[in-house]
Amino acid sequence: MSTNYNEIMDIICSLETNTSKMSDQEIIKKIFSWTPSYSCESAAKGYFMVVSTVLHFRPHLEEQLIIKAIEPLYYLGIDNSQDVLGWIDHYQLSKGQYRPWKYGSHWLSTAHTKVEAFQKALLLLSEED
Repeated sequence: MSTNYNEIMDIICSLETNTSKMSDQEIIKKIFSWTPSYSCESAAKGYFMVVSTVLHFRPHLEEQLIIKAIEPLYYLGIDNSQDVLGWIDHYQLSKGQYRPWKYGSHWLSTAHTKVEAFQKALLLLSEED
């Protein structure tokens, strides 16, 4: 069963208020079964909105979640970590439904330290092609 927007908002809000009772695996499953948009640009914004916030609170999930966040960017033709970082810089200025949340913005501000994780995720995506 796919995850809906309200369930994603519940994940973010429960993490921010320290009331989350969800296991790591439940969070991963919910994020992976959510489709924020059928447009790659909007999907990337949606995934980065939730993934950046989750990773602020649960950084040990980085390896599993970064690949999902980067997947729409890969399909847009972004296939190197420097372009991912450029997209993140642009995304941080986003307004609208999928804008970065407060704690997600904190995580995004450290994106330049995640180059190796981005490279690994891009490699895994290229191997799936």
